[in-house]
Amino acid sequence: MGNQINDIEEVTTRMAERYCREDRTIILAVIPANADMTTSQGLHLARQWDLDGSRTLGVITKIDIMDRGTDASGMILNREVPLKLGYVGVKNRSQEDINNKVKVAIALAK
Repeated sequence: MGNQINDIEEVTTRMAERYCREDRTIILAVIPANADMTTSQGLHLARQWDLDGSRTLGVITKIDIMDRGTDASGMILNREVPLKLGYVGVKNRSQEDINNKVKVAIALAK
């Protein structure tokens, strides 16, 4: 364990809370698309610190590794856990696109 303190999660959460409770702070709640967003700890904490959801922007990551046939549209369109600032999606090229040497412009269009 080295020099890392035992309660690092609690210390980090308290530090984040100190900033996130400020009315002037915009909270970025980072949520993986390949997991159930209703159980996201980051979103849970953001909702505790921003009760009306007016200062929280959801960032949906890992869209590129979602199972075939699934999509993140419900999350990105603000249907599942509504936030006043909504959500933005972050999608990298999939490993399949990289292996098949799909050009970045084409992967972006997909």
